Amino acid sequence: DDALYRRSIRDAILEVIENHPAKPEGRSFFASVPEMVEGYLVSAVLSVHTDVLNSRHRLTSGEVSLHPCRNMPVSRSLIDAAIYELLTEAADGLLVPDPGLRTRSREAEETIRSAGRRLARDTAFRVNRRGIQGVHGFYDACDKISSLKYEQAEGRGRLLLAPKDQEGVRTRLGFKDSVALWNHRRMRKLLELTSEGGLLHTDSEGVFGLVEGNIPADPKETVFEVVFLGHHHWELRHAGELLMGVRFSQPYLPKLVGYESKLRQDLPRIFAGISEDATELLVSLVRQAERERHGTLVVISAEAAAESNRLRNQATPIEPCVLTPELLKHLTGIDGAVLVGTDGFCHAIGVILDGQATEKGDPGRGARFNSAVRYVELAKDRGISTMAVVVSEDGGVDVIPNPRPMIKRSLISDAIAEIEQIVSAAKIPRRRYNDLYDWLLEHRFYLLPDDCERINIAVQEIEKR
Repeated sequence: DDALYRRSIRDAILEVIENHPAKPEGRSFFASVPEMVEGYLVSAVLSVHTDVLNSRHRLTSGEVSLHPCRNMPVSRSLIDAAIYELLTEAADGLLVPDPGLRTRSREAEETIRSAGRRLARDTAFRVNRRGIQGVHGFYDACDKISSLKYEQAEGRGRLLLAPKDQEGVRTRLGFKDSVALWNHRRMRKLLELTSEGGLLHTDSEGVFGLVEGNIPADPKETVFEVVFLGHHHWELRHAGELLMGVRFSQPYLPKLVGYESKLRQDLPRIFAGISEDATELLVSLVRQAERERHGTLVVISAEAAAESNRLRNQATPIEPCVLTPELLKHLTGIDGAVLVGTDGFCHAIGVILDGQATEKGDPGRGARFNSAVRYVELAKDRGISTMAVVVSEDGGVDVIPNPRPMIKRSLISDAIAEIEQIVSAAKIPRRRYNDLYDWLLEHRFYLLPDDCERINIAVQEIEKR
């Protein structure tokens, strides 16, 4: 009864915040179950920008019905799960003597690991509310299976996580006796059955057989997919979208790179005269390349036809055709770059790039990134406008070259004028002066020699005062 009462207090706190007229727009609030501190019930409340929560695939429902009188909160994404971990830690901190007096240190990686376990547990609970061992052991089972080899081969395959009686699941091969998911070596062996496109069907405890590869519609959010990508590497997906990746027991989400708006600016700067339609087509191709589950390299060249001919012995030249995102899906599965012209026509696939040694390489990055850097440097020396877009396997996009973003000249002029006005101010506004100085220092690349002279004179006078 006391636990029910405290959960009600938490829900009431969130309801008051949600309906309060002063609630900031664009923010979502989370609260911990309150703990008793010096005679008061105290709850930790955390606020997050809603667009951050929605920047990744996020399930619609955050609750699962246990019975008519109680719903159980469950994580909707890895971000939500991390928030719940932070709130649980904060609530635990209220129980120690003199709460708040000392800092409780916890590594970020540890919090994310706990969040990954929570998300896996909550996902399995959505599917099977009675399978206690399966729910709590689902994360470890997937992690252990991904670490095992079968006849020296890394684990690759797919699991369908769904109720045993899920509608729309078509069985290819049913097991007479279900196999326990925590029988890791046997599961690794059975995973070989999925090499031809099927999935092993599990409810987080038992594995019932091999089913068709088409994943059924999921209005109730009880159908998920686990994809094993290699040694110690697996992903949890829903409706084809990534909920969480796990590599060497560390959950992750691919980096979000806001490259599109900058790419739209950079393409006309590098390729003079490129049309808006061609720009949008190239941006859509990069967007599609980023969605692929493996690394990809797309090279855009102002002399794509000539380069295709020059590199024909280390590439597969093709009859030029407009490269659409749908076509690109079928071209990125082989090693090498896809060579595209500024008009969106593809001229070669599987291109092994040449280049020259350069100090701009990064030994911490892979061969795909460094070969792109070398090729762009060689094209620059030959006077050929070229851009390489590198999509890494871990997510994220690198654009080479990567010009600094354009900013308005008026922003520089206004900042210099304001810092000069501070020289003659009756009282130095220290915080504003420091902000201006830091901003100008951050944007020093854009300053002209006269700008630097004016700033240095003003700074010397202000520092004297």
